[in-house]
Amino acid sequence: MLPWFLMIASALLAYLAYDAARLSTPADSVPYSQTAKGLGQDVTHVPLSEQHRLKRWNSAFGLGDLAGTVWLFGILSVGALAAAVLAFFRV
Repeated sequence: MLPWFLMIASALLAYLAYDAARLSTPADSVPYSQTAKGLGQDVTHVPLSEQHRLKRWNSAFGLGDLAGTVWLFGILSVGALAAAVLAFFRV
């Protein structure tokens, strides 16, 4: 039962990695006003130079580059697949 569960989990994680790769954009191409809107901030009267500083701070200490979720789901998928293969051969 466990090997089949791991195979299904691997397939789901692979799909999430594919979906995240399809939807990801480079962090430099997204204006900070879009990020601020997601965080509930209003930056309509903030100068662009200040928005750029906030964007750099957010990429270093805040949300970071969300394109890294592709790697996260990919590594989890490969790990689940490897565990499933080991579980199949152990039985």
